[in-house]
Amino acid sequence: MKITIEVRAGRLVLRWNDGSKRHNLSIGATDNPLGWARAERKRAEIQTDWEAGYYDATLVKYRPKTRGKNASEVTAAQLFERFAAYKLKEKGLTQRSIDTRYKPIARMLEKHLDKSASLIGKREAESFVLIAVKTLAGRTIKERVWLLHSAWEWAQDKYSVPNTNPWEGLSTRFKIAPKQAVKPFTEYELRDILSAFNNHPSYHQYADFVAFLANTACRFGEAAGLCWKHLGANYTTVWIGESLSRGTRRTTKTGKARTVMLSPVIQKMLIARCNRLNPSPDDLVFPSPKGVAINDQNFRPRAWTKILEERSIEYRRPYALRHSAISHALANGANPIAIAEQTGH
Repeated sequence: MKITIEVRAGRLVLRWNDGSKRHNLSIGATDNPLGWARAERKRAEIQTDWEAGYYDATLVKYRPKTRGKNASEVTAAQLFERFAAYKLKEKGLTQRSIDTRYKPIARMLEKHLDKSASLIGKREAESFVLIAVKTLAGRTIKERVWLLHSAWEWAQDKYSVPNTNPWEGLSTRFKIAPKQAVKPFTEYELRDILSAFNNHPSYHQYADFVAFLANTACRFGEAAGLCWKHLGANYTTVWIGESLSRGTRRTTKTGKARTVMLSPVIQKMLIARCNRLNPSPDDLVFPSPKGVAINDQNFRPRAWTKILEERSIEYRRPYALRHSAISHALANGANPIAIAEQTGH
């Protein structure tokens, strides 16, 4: 294999063909005696590796190991952040997934594995996982190790990382405990809950919101962020394409919009609600008693928990309303595919 040194715009570039591909490698050296000396050393390194059988076809080993936006030497956190950016831009991952699944991993890497990705081997990866074991559930650890493994695989031909993935095999060490399915509310319990909200002196304003969740199987944030402009003619349908959580409006969990058919009961409730409130198109359909978006962190411990306690109903999160609506629809003979489309599964 013949390696030549060429000058391009005052910079030295190595050129060669390894039999499968022609390569042009800039080593960050200028056209002066010192630069030529560096280029000769790099050429000798590549030539020696080729002859000894240690040649790195990805060229990561031979690129300048400097830090920066386009450099091959990056920290573990930087590598994972760039992997997340790639998934967001090229693979259609939603921003919500980035915020909830990827950013916590990057923060953990920055805190517990703040070193160059090229220096992370099996021992460092195992130590990192042992730290995670102390605070995270087995399912979460397994997912995070899997994502880290994917990130290092993606980085193989882009950044300076070991040829052997340090996260290989770590995810199989954790056995995930079986998770009990959400217990749906019975029809009697649902009627009791709705009656309790309707007749409660402090929480009656949430009654329509709870009824909407129990009938449509929408997610909490989807119902909380619903505006009047999202409702179809005569309130026979509703467009679900956004979600409001903790004051931030985002896309739905899946990143896709859907149209949900509304039952006559919900249509009647919405018509009465519209006549009573006389809202504008951009107003929330179900605002809190203070006129702002319903916050699950306030609704759940106050209104929801107290209503269930007063009616002696076994506690389940408000999410169980969604599960209950789906379960009852399937039990009544609804088409599973149609239910999946309506609920955004």
